Amino acid sequence: MKHLLLTILTTTLIVLSACGGGADKKTPEINILPPVEEGFTLQNIRFDSRDYYEGEQVTVTEGTRFEVQWVSPTSAAYRIDLYLSINGDVYSDDNKIAGLKCGSASFSLCPNATGEVQCVIDDNSLSCSFGNKSVGSESFQDNDLSSLRFIIRGCDALSNCDVKTFDLSVQNNTGN
Repeated sequence: MKHLLLTILTTTLIVLSACGGGADKKTPEINILPPVEEGFTLQNIRFDSRDYYEGEQVTVTEGTRFEVQWVSPTSAAYRIDLYLSINGDVYSDDNKIAGLKCGSASFSLCPNATGEVQCVIDDNSLSCSFGNKSVGSESFQDNDLSSLRFIIRGCDALSNCDVKTFDLSVQNNTGN
């Protein structure tokens, strides 16, 4: 009888443990991911008051100024770097035209979410300025004219960045 009772008790315990043993069942865990933060995305890139989308061709006339405008997603501190790429080069310190510290925390030429510079291609050089203040320039060769790209890179204070690239088509100024 002891053996029978012990066998029944052991079998009951094994069955109960396999089925969860009648213990309180936990509420299933639901993993909720935190919302994805919005990245830094430059908006409304304009050349001479016309919107352009990344990869589009921008036609400029040699010796004539053109305006470049941007809108940052924030008016807090951000940085705008301008580059002239030749033959498909990516942006680097070697082809940087200018670096501007922008946003409300700066005392710069672009103290809010919008900014603009004036640029000109002349004598195998792209130079940019704000008013009468030069912000930088980058040289190129005549044979590079067919492969020029203007790159705008914006980054917020947390190093979230956005890069926009535009093909430049340089027209000869027939007015000279």
